[in-house]
Amino acid sequence: MTLGEKLKDIRKRFGLSQEQLAEVMNVSRQAITKWESDGGMPDVSNLQELSKVFGLTVDYLLNDDNQLPALVMRKELDKDKYKSKFDSYSEILKEYYGEPYEIYVLSRSKNMNFFERVIDFCVGGSSPAMIFPIETADVLSDLSPYYLVMKDNMKFLVNIKNWVLEVIELPNNTNSKKFVYGKNKFRNCGKLKLK
Repeated sequence: MTLGEKLKDIRKRFGLSQEQLAEVMNVSRQAITKWESDGGMPDVSNLQELSKVFGLTVDYLLNDDNQLPALVMRKELDKDKYKSKFDSYSEILKEYYGEPYEIYVLSRSKNMNFFERVIDFCVGGSSPAMIFPIETADVLSDLSPYYLVMKDNMKFLVNIKNWVLEVIELPNNTNSKKFVYGKNKFRNCGKLKLK
């Protein structure tokens, strides 16, 4: 796979247009077109930015591997572009995932193993009304919003935290009602309607 083929595959897997990828990369759409058609190569700083944004090494981007791994995209956002932090969430989602995407709000909790659940139960108490310290501390440690974004067969876990947009490509067979990713459990809380 050439760099251009990889770049085009990455762009399509994230459902981005050439214009949107150009914005993410802070380059012109023409540059993206040129790179995707293998009509030119990104310079070193653009290769480093591609590597940083998509969590891939420069070596991986440049070698002839035929398969891309599951992808993660991180984009630093310009906080001055938005009125307030709370309003920015829907504006960012509209900007990157407007129609025809479906967006669902997710609740997040720690995916505890058996021993953590036992300790949490014993320390927190035996009644559901009592606070469970491990679970409560985890929830309070990350209050940023999480979303499940879907289009066709593509599913993404989207998080906006500290003015960074993080998009994680999920397997197609991910259960859209509840799923585990890394150390977190996610539960679908309902569809989000953007105004």
